[in-house]
Amino acid sequence: MNILYISSKKKWGGVVNWMAKTAIALEKKGHNVFIISHPNSRLTANSTKGIKIIDKKLGPLFNPIMIFFIVKFIKQHKIDLIVTNIDKEVGIGGIAAKICKIPNIRRVGSKDDLSESFRLKYDHKLLVTKSIVPCNFITEKVVEEHLWLKKDDFKTIYNGKNIQSIPENAKIELKNKLGILDTERVIGITCQLTDVKFVHNLINAFSTLCKTESNLKLVIAGEGYEKEKLILLIEKLNIADKVVFAGYIKDAFLYASIYDIATLVSQIEGFPNSVVEYLAVGKAVVVTNVGGNSEIIKDNYNGFLVPFNNENALVEKIKILLNDSAKKTQFEENALKTIANDFTEDKMVDNIELFFEEILK
Repeated sequence: MNILYISSKKKWGGVVNWMAKTAIALEKKGHNVFIISHPNSRLTANSTKGIKIIDKKLGPLFNPIMIFFIVKFIKQHKIDLIVTNIDKEVGIGGIAAKICKIPNIRRVGSKDDLSESFRLKYDHKLLVTKSIVPCNFITEKVVEEHLWLKKDDFKTIYNGKNIQSIPENAKIELKNKLGILDTERVIGITCQLTDVKFVHNLINAFSTLCKTESNLKLVIAGEGYEKEKLILLIEKLNIADKVVFAGYIKDAFLYASIYDIATLVSQIEGFPNSVVEYLAVGKAVVVTNVGGNSEIIKDNYNGFLVPFNNENALVEKIKILLNDSAKKTQFEENALKTIANDFTEDKMVDNIELFFEEILK
């Protein structure tokens, strides 16, 4: 198959990561994959071998110049289908796909990707052939909130990651870089620093834990507009010497590998890559019971699910894992089993390939 992904986002996020990973994997399986990506995006800046990047700005909504460019590109490279995500990509790419009579597959990463706006509704119904979602939760929510959609419009293909074995020397080097001592126990979170991630809840919980637990370090890996507020909070709580802001990271697996306990405390989630990454390096996790988290985390099996915005529950569950090594080891072993049985990247890519082939029949 000849496949064209369209990504207009500048920042690195779940869907952009999905596009990059699946593009490389489909290339390895013998398909020809291109990505139109914003010239100033993280994807373009960090593109690796195996990704054919066309650095182009989409410009304004329904930009005729880009529609013409994509139509020409589709014909020149004999593209079989395109993959889009946000509204601008759906509009520009979808019109080009309609002109060329090929499918437009939309990757819906969150229920908020869809709207009751007349134009957005019309664009989706007219320009999208089928949608891929990373968990059943998203399908259930969008069908419930948007009566014009049907379950058959969506295909669930879980985000997958292959099990990773991180060399000990790489872990030691990273800990040294971050100023983490061998004796310190690391509570970690990998996420964008936005308001819906509620990282301040984790910081408050960590501060509480520090009153009764010794040798703790909190690592916050990610960037975003909430960072300054979070820095002010840790200063107010007088725990600045115990918290590390790692910023934007290129190797999420490496960072997750140094966490003793991995967390995610969001208000809203689809099916977060970070949780899959935690399990892929065999980590015990504590996450909020939101979005699709419960489709991969089974409470008291491979992690703990806690109610959103409940700092007491967060403290309680993290404390259990800090003090019950047998429980923590059990979760770690079950994390790897979870990935191996149901959530490998190989399985994800096989399912995407099969879905694309079915669409083209």
